[in-house]
Amino acid sequence: MTDNSLKSWSQVPGMQSAWLLNYDPELYPFARYLRDQVFRVDDLENLHQSNLCKPGTPPGYPDNLRLRQAMQRLPLSSEFYTIYTRFVHELVVRYFGGRISYAARPKMRVHLAGSGSVSRWHRDANVTGRLEQINIWLPATNCFAGNTLWVEDNYGSEHYQPIQVRLGQALFFDGGLLSHGSVANETDSSRVSFDLRFSAASRTPSAMTLRLLAGRPSPSIIAQLCPSLPPPPVSPPQPGLGY
Repeated sequence: MTDNSLKSWSQVPGMQSAWLLNYDPELYPFARYLRDQVFRVDDLENLHQSNLCKPGTPPGYPDNLRLRQAMQRLPLSSEFYTIYTRFVHELVVRYFGGRISYAARPKMRVHLAGSGSVSRWHRDANVTGRLEQINIWLPATNCFAGNTLWVEDNYGSEHYQPIQVRLGQALFFDGGLLSHGSVANETDSSRVSFDLRFSAASRTPSAMTLRLLAGRPSPSIIAQLCPSLPPPPVSPPQPGLGY
């Protein structure tokens, strides 16, 4: 794949292993479907102004959870999954070597304006035990400051940066080893998003796979970042020449 074919991509400034893919939200209308068919509101970013468990009280985690579950219950036969499958097969597969393994159901997320953090800091490899996976974080709203995902700017730095992602962009990053999470949403804009992990299955790494994973630290640093990972296999000793 030539560099010209990667013109839809841009690296997140100041970040290690984090790239944004620009896509057409009219061709992949996640936001429109969630707005009209799931939450039935005029604007997803104003979701906190309705749909609360206790109207008149500040939004809280139970509100985020209930709304997230409404997305998670969507059947695989719904239009959302038709759009999702097209997105994966027409865009992700294209840039990651022609073959991938991915989650059939992404994780759904809602972070209402005025509510606290919905995710503590974590590295996915400590949970999954898998190092080959790449994360996709795809919002159906414009995301910035307190309503977006915060990601470590380099492996082990523990310095987190809010990733500004607008509607029509998807964030690809090395969530296995880069710690990430959220803070309290003190903006006036609610966030609706979903995320998934995938692994490239082609024998030859694509240009984007290398861009995202080639800068990883040494195995000894990885072991420090993710102590729950099993140790790498030890190669058998090679026979010496003898004296």
